[in-house]
Amino acid sequence: MTRTIVFLMTLMFVLPSDGSSQAVPSLGHRIRIKQVDGTVLTGKLAATLSPETIQIFVDSSRVEVPVARIEVLETSLGKSSSSKNVAITMVVGGVVGAAFGALAWEPCTFLCISPFESETRSSAVYAGLAIGALVGLPVGFFIRSERWSPVALPASVASRLTIRPVIGRGVGLVGAFGIGGF
Repeated sequence: MTRTIVFLMTLMFVLPSDGSSQAVPSLGHRIRIKQVDGTVLTGKLAATLSPETIQIFVDSSRVEVPVARIEVLETSLGKSSSSKNVAITMVVGGVVGAAFGALAWEPCTFLCISPFESETRSSAVYAGLAIGALVGLPVGFFIRSERWSPVALPASVASRLTIRPVIGRGVGLVGAFGIGGF
């Protein structure tokens, strides 16, 4: 049993760990490319990924981007509302409501119907803050943002042999070879 564990642990450290759990985008997937010059292209993958170029459909036109010019490649995880959107809309609604409450305040004279007719300006500000936050709450659920997941860029499949130090052994040779297209 001990030999098996030692053998498996040795394999874990010796074998390359280049495997990734990221799924390679396929034709038609929505992708976003951030280029080195700051340009961002969002569209659907038009052709399979190659080590030289990536082709995407942007606004019904086919665009070819060299891999060397790509800083980040991301795939879409879909659109969803998040708690961050809800919090932002509640804060913005509260601030706008508080400002409106401060500006619309009138001293209460006989019959106080409006929340902005009160004895003090601060109570009108608090009422506006509460009303604005309540209005902002459902608005945040309707704002949907797209989430993105980074993907490894296609690498060339050229074979190579490198010399590097191996812990406890001195110098060792490491070889890598590619199988397939991606």
